[in-house]
Amino acid sequence: MPELTGRPRGQVEIVTILRGLAASSVFLFHLVCVTHGYIPGDAVHAFFSYGKFGVQFFFVISGFVIPYSMIRANYRTSDFFRFLVKRVVRIEPPYMLILALTVSFLWVRSRTVSADPFPVSWQQVVLHIGYLIPFSGYDWLSIVFWTLAIEFQFYLFFSLAFPLFTGRRIGRWLITGALVSVHWIRPLDTQFLYWSPIFLMGIYLALAKMKKINSVEWFTVLAILAVVGFLKFGLVVDLFALTSVAAIWFEPVIRSRILDFLGNISYSLYLSHTLIAFAVINIGIRYTRTPWQRVFFVTLAITATVIFSYLLYLCIEKPAKKWASAIKYK
Repeated sequence: MPELTGRPRGQVEIVTILRGLAASSVFLFHLVCVTHGYIPGDAVHAFFSYGKFGVQFFFVISGFVIPYSMIRANYRTSDFFRFLVKRVVRIEPPYMLILALTVSFLWVRSRTVSADPFPVSWQQVVLHIGYLIPFSGYDWLSIVFWTLAIEFQFYLFFSLAFPLFTGRRIGRWLITGALVSVHWIRPLDTQFLYWSPIFLMGIYLALAKMKKINSVEWFTVLAILAVVGFLKFGLVVDLFALTSVAAIWFEPVIRSRILDFLGNISYSLYLSHTLIAFAVINIGIRYTRTPWQRVFFVTLAITATVIFSYLLYLCIEKPAKKWASAIKYK
């Protein structure tokens, strides 16, 4: 989720805003709806439950940004390994730190709060490093890590399928048809194939933006994918995906330092929010006696998470972005 402040020519500014909205909505969804009722109210839960659909924003954004940047950089399949190195350098350092902190937190909790044995094996940690948990019998150590595996599967897929999408129309349509077909055969929501119609919206959006396809093909494919998305995911998911598509296509001018800030730290915020906010709320559950104490701990959870995310972005993610940018295709 690269930073777009000080944007180079050709970048799509609204993407930063969308990232900030997506990460913030997922954060608030987890804070309100996945903290064992610490924040009460059915209406409140119903409203913030829509925050989980920020994940579909991320899938459309990745589907758009990866091919968009690859086309601009004149990517070739001979750059496959260099592309993967760039992505690993870009996304792994913050993820590795959060993974290490998550394991440490679980170890401390097993020694202090819970009488249960340490619930993490070294095999489980190794499988996290390679995003291989979906292909094992283990669970993710954080409820946000599952999307990283899907994103990485997308990187692998598109870096190899790039010539088919940017070449002749028949190649694009064949691989699109194959993905949609496999999507119906294997409904596993832990894999890229399940979410491929959402990613395809972003891919074709990038092709249209870069004039690799004409308007007729773009709107025809978008209509087909919208129908497929509705039939498979339902109206709400489909609308959230199409909303992000529309925002990137029309590029409305939105000036907001807060949204820019949240967009820039969105990856760090997404990675760390359950670790930091849940730790604060767990303390709050033990010591809350009045509604005002509840307000205090919720405010503290949000503040601590944003501060930690900014420090993670500043100290780890931003340098990793610079290192990745220094790796050029041949």
